[in-house]
Amino acid sequence: MRKTRISMTISEGVLRKLDSTVDGETIRSRSEAIESILNQYLEANKVAVILGGGDPGKLRIDGVLRPLVKIKGKYLIEHNIEILRKSGFKKIYIIGRNELIGECFKLLGNGSKYLVDIKYIEEEKSLGNAKTLQLAEKYVTSPFLVLPVDNFFDFDLNYLVKVHMSNPGLVTLAVKAGRESVSNQGVVEMAGDQIIDYEERPHTPKTFLTSTFIGMYDPSVFEYIQRGNVRWVLQINIFRRLISDGKLYGCIVPGIYVNIHSREDLKKISNTKVLLGNK
Repeated sequence: MRKTRISMTISEGVLRKLDSTVDGETIRSRSEAIESILNQYLEANKVAVILGGGDPGKLRIDGVLRPLVKIKGKYLIEHNIEILRKSGFKKIYIIGRNELIGECFKLLGNGSKYLVDIKYIEEEKSLGNAKTLQLAEKYVTSPFLVLPVDNFFDFDLNYLVKVHMSNPGLVTLAVKAGRESVSNQGVVEMAGDQIIDYEERPHTPKTFLTSTFIGMYDPSVFEYIQRGNVRWVLQINIFRRLISDGKLYGCIVPGIYVNIHSREDLKKISNTKVLLGNK
């Protein structure tokens, strides 16, 4: 893992307490002590932002909001909340129009029954997913996870976190390798872990590496989102600029990922009958 030298000022009292953790074995220096404490803090304060912006009418399958489709008897949003909790993301923000967050709140409440803390942010006007994300700016102060409200996935989020923390990127996207449905996804080209090209739904894909659109973000990414009443899209306005600045990275993940847009997408997850509807 690449290391960076920094300088800092710290009170003598805190320094004495820090030195007391240096045992010469598991923690061999002040630097390791500080890194260990920071890692523990970040692990205990992992935040996830679920993007559900845009017209709720376009987020439906047979009239049912996509996060409320049932997969083997469990709502999609419940599945994702449970994956987040198991991965240590216990502070969760759901962003969307009033109709979507209202229905999610009816099911999830404040998250206590799932052992997480869920807060809701209303999007009053849809101006693209980057502007949806911008609504979370004042709530995140450390690297955070971003995922769409309509993705079904089951892969190691902590591996994604580890890769993000070890590279100099501002965004690290979870990437799937494989030929299936490449033309319907964002296709990336990578040099090592760095993403050097991103193309949304290309007619002729350059690679078989697709973005799941799930990623770890540094708070400084908000500097890339234009202020004001403008349309701003992650895939177009943010990712391309990050590529230009050498700040977009990828993490190839094994496991399940399906972007739920139709009944056909639901069939990819399970051969059993899928029920759609509210409780």
